[in-house]
Amino acid sequence: MVSCKRVLWQVCIIPVFLVFISSKAFCFSAALPAQKVSWHIQARQVSYEDQRKIYIAQNDVVITGGQTRLEADYVEFSDITKEAFAKGNVLFISGKDTITCASMTVNLSLETGTIHQGTIFIQEGNYYISGETLQKTGAFTYDAEKGSITTCDGENPDWKITGKQIKVTIDGYGHVQGATFWAKKMPALYTPYFLFPAKTTRQTGLLLPMAGYSDDMGFEYQQPLFLALSDNTDATLYPDYMSDRGVMLSGEYRYALSRQSQGMIMMSYLDDKTLGDGTDENKDYNISATPDRTNHDRYWFRMKHDQELLYGFNAKLDIDYVSDMDYLRTFESGFAGYTSTDDAFENMFGRDLDDETDYTRKNSLLVTKNWTAYSLNLQALWYDNVKARQTDGDDTTLQTLPGVDFFAARQKIAPGFGLYYQMDSEFKSFYRQDTTATLVTGQRADIHPVFYYPIKLGNAFFLEPYAGVRGTLWNTDNFTDNQGDDSNSRSRGLYEMGMDLSTALNRVFTLNTDFAEKIQHKIVPRLEYDFIPFVDQEDLPYFDALDNISEKNIITWSLTNTFTSRNTLTDENGEQSRVYKELFWFKLSQGYDIRYERDGDDAEDDPWQDLTLKYEFYPLKYLASNGTIAFDPNNSHFTKIQVGGTLSDTRGDSLYMAYRYSKSYSHTFQTKISTNLISDTLSAYYSIESDLEDQKTVETGVGLFIKRPCWGLNLEFTDKSADKSFAFMVILRGIGEIKF
Repeated sequence: MVSCKRVLWQVCIIPVFLVFISSKAFCFSAALPAQKVSWHIQARQVSYEDQRKIYIAQNDVVITGGQTRLEADYVEFSDITKEAFAKGNVLFISGKDTITCASMTVNLSLETGTIHQGTIFIQEGNYYISGETLQKTGAFTYDAEKGSITTCDGENPDWKITGKQIKVTIDGYGHVQGATFWAKKMPALYTPYFLFPAKTTRQTGLLLPMAGYSDDMGFEYQQPLFLALSDNTDATLYPDYMSDRGVMLSGEYRYALSRQSQGMIMMSYLDDKTLGDGTDENKDYNISATPDRTNHDRYWFRMKHDQELLYGFNAKLDIDYVSDMDYLRTFESGFAGYTSTDDAFENMFGRDLDDETDYTRKNSLLVTKNWTAYSLNLQALWYDNVKARQTDGDDTTLQTLPGVDFFAARQKIAPGFGLYYQMDSEFKSFYRQDTTATLVTGQRADIHPVFYYPIKLGNAFFLEPYAGVRGTLWNTDNFTDNQGDDSNSRSRGLYEMGMDLSTALNRVFTLNTDFAEKIQHKIVPRLEYDFIPFVDQEDLPYFDALDNISEKNIITWSLTNTFTSRNTLTDENGEQSRVYKELFWFKLSQGYDIRYERDGDDAEDDPWQDLTLKYEFYPLKYLASNGTIAFDPNNSHFTKIQVGGTLSDTRGDSLYMAYRYSKSYSHTFQTKISTNLISDTLSAYYSIESDLEDQKTVETGVGLFIKRPCWGLNLEFTDKSADKSFAFMVILRGIGEIKF
């Protein structure tokens, strides 16, 4: 080893002499073979104490080596142990982290030491650890006695956690004994022990828990545990203690085999203490309008998987199997509840779950292959009828095992030939666990080519006639039609025809304003005719809508208007580009059914169908609206109104209103007001949805959100007709979210 004393004599003998004469900086270096670090000292005054084998530096002392820097008024440094004692305006920098204190003893090589009356700042996570006595026990571990921790800047932080003893491992956990949570200078919460994650990378460990109380669950505590199994796999365990129901065990496993191959598997199980068998003591434990629940074993298995196969094939697997009809609505919230699972699947796969009130759950395996103009789908569909399984009733749910679809996109029959075609074709095998006289099993094959011949009439009109044929074959088991025919094989042939006549009118208006340079107004009038002859299909089995195709003889007119703006933008390099934006689009259409006109007084309905208006309106950056309005001209009333719009400003304030009316289903009005009370700091919202038919409030919501650089607070209250809920969440930067 090259000693500092030897280096001093060989290299620094002249600088040492100059220091004492001119009071300029003193320097020396000592190389560490293991870490290859040379330490350099600069100071106004330097002396060497031979008895203790240490260098004493005073006034503007700076020691540097690698990514480490120590500044102080007074420093004692041992080249043998690499230990330094510093006092007076001490600043210790290690990488991106800093320590400020009154005094400290530190091993510069090991980066360990004791700090007195100091503060440790860790940039990754913005942690400040302060205390009377601090220990830096490793490169990423810190202890504090009578200390505090916060992620807020400033001498008077917005929040801090104090404790008798604090241990923090960066990219690990923090432990606080005798923890007190302070809001500014006011103590707000005390706990004898507090554990929090201080993680900056993906690794195994506990996540923040969730606690609460409700009438259905009693006291509830959920403590997730994350397991980093490998670079491409991980898992999370969600034990959920409910004082009134028991302990639910849930697990989630995620894996990524490649960019296109990934999956997520989740399972939950609960030995429920409660029943829903209709007795007085249990009547609150099943959902109304569902069969009484008599099972204690409650579970939910769900998974999704995407797989890249050979030769350009891809597979998608979805499984959703639940124990009873009440499960998904009872356990809708929580880490492993329906809402969290649905969001996780949507984010990872772009596919969500069936609605929590849907008691026929879809399970499927889909294998696809796509070409430029063709696609092939192989699919197996299994619908799990939870109600039939729970009540042990007949299950006539239609299953598709398997189905094959082949689709040809619209394309020319041959180059240079003006005739186009597209084709749908399929083969499906249908299965039912239980059958009846009309609900049977069997197979169906269908092919449906359509041919188009576009014609340009002069310079103004475009005409496109089309004609298609459909051939369908059935092979069924034990099907007997109304005439008593029990033949297994059936067939159907039909044709369709029609045409599309349209033109386009354009005009460009020059504005040369900040709003738009030019605006194009485009009008497209269109007349369509569709015809399918009547075919008697009463002797055919029925699996889905394809088995009973209705007669059609309809003329439809439509008028489409589009307003598009154009602006020219210049980038930082002076290059110009044109930007187009659709400001307003609306389509007015109506059909005329020739069948009913032909039937006269015997017609089932009037020939004129609903006059329908569809629109999208985006004139300004902060104004948007869209909707559909349908009006019945025969009875002079609206059959459907669905309109909504949002008005916002640059501050982030917004007003959303939506009106929904359906002749047969609903009549509601929804309003949501969101406002930034203090920009980027305090926001709130109020929402209300009213049932105008029954003149009652369906749902009311109020929320208040506080956002600060190092903390946040979310308060939300929801009042539904059958349930009231209050959510309280504290967000501490670097600590996480604490939910109540």
